[in-house]
Amino acid sequence: MIRSWIVTGVLLTISGFGGLLNAQSAGDLVNFLQTGEEDASKLTSAYINPLVEGLSYGMNGGWYTTAKAHKTLGFDLSVSLNGVFIPSSQRYFEPGKLGLNNTQLSPNDPDGKVPTVIGPEESTTYETVIQTPDGPQRFTFDGPEGLDMKKRFKVQGVVTPMIQIGVGIYKSTDLKIRFAPETKVGDDGRVKMIGFGLMHDIKQHIPGLKIMPFDLSVLIGYTKVSGDVNMESAAFPPPAGNTDAQRMPFELNGWLVQALISKKLSMFTFYGGVGYNAIKSNAHVKGSYVIYSGPNGSDVTLTDPVNLDFKNKSFRLNGGFRFNLAAFFINAEYIWQEYSTATLGLGLTFR
Repeated sequence: MIRSWIVTGVLLTISGFGGLLNAQSAGDLVNFLQTGEEDASKLTSAYINPLVEGLSYGMNGGWYTTAKAHKTLGFDLSVSLNGVFIPSSQRYFEPGKLGLNNTQLSPNDPDGKVPTVIGPEESTTYETVIQTPDGPQRFTFDGPEGLDMKKRFKVQGVVTPMIQIGVGIYKSTDLKIRFAPETKVGDDGRVKMIGFGLMHDIKQHIPGLKIMPFDLSVLIGYTKVSGDVNMESAAFPPPAGNTDAQRMPFELNGWLVQALISKKLSMFTFYGGVGYNAIKSNAHVKGSYVIYSGPNGSDVTLTDPVNLDFKNKSFRLNGGFRFNLAAFFINAEYIWQEYSTATLGLGLTFR
């Protein structure tokens, strides 16, 4: 059950990188290939960027519920849900500001704005010109609609579940591990997750603070989500005789550095901190795709056509509480960052 929650959340990442090809916008998103390598990369990146950023910030949630480290071989096991709120400003993007070479919006879309993956279900028409052995060829195609998260779910955001184990290893230092085994996605995709963190009590190293009635620590965490999805398309088959797989491998990497403080009062532990997120993600469409078939075999083929790279960074400030009941606890917190996040979790702790 827990594993299925994790996989469900992590797989939302794939929706940004290619799983959408199985949804309502499937054929339309693949149609970006008709614009050529450079324009296709820019358009795809702008379309899925809000979802990628949202999932990236969600990856860095749920690392801790207290600044107090375990004794050696003490441990905790927790499950958390990190709800990331995506700003309304990310509902649209403007193709005219992307520096496209061959592509523009149809005159039927005069306002210049089109929906991103989280935006409304609005149709978009593009016009593009590519050079072929038969001369310049003009195409008109439909761009992908948004999933209209605000209308469907009443909240514009994504949820990333996490399961995590923390173990006291030496001198008030905790090793934290988060993990999801490789799991099949759809008909022919896969995804997995791994993460490591270290939390160390620094109060012990500062003269005069040892007797103060609170806990003070620093934490460094790293989370990686990777996998790939099937990109086979009847509209853009590989050249005759080409057997290279049409796939999209992807990888999300999230780093977190955090200073945190906590105070236990009876059955409650109040905690907070300040830190910094650094996130780097990429996805690459691999394989060969015939985007134009002319007479006498005058085809135009794109090989490894799309390369997407995302970098995000943000300071963060968080505050929350943990309700302790014997060895079990429930926690809730809010994180102020570029994409603010609310976290709810439960778990058990020993020593």
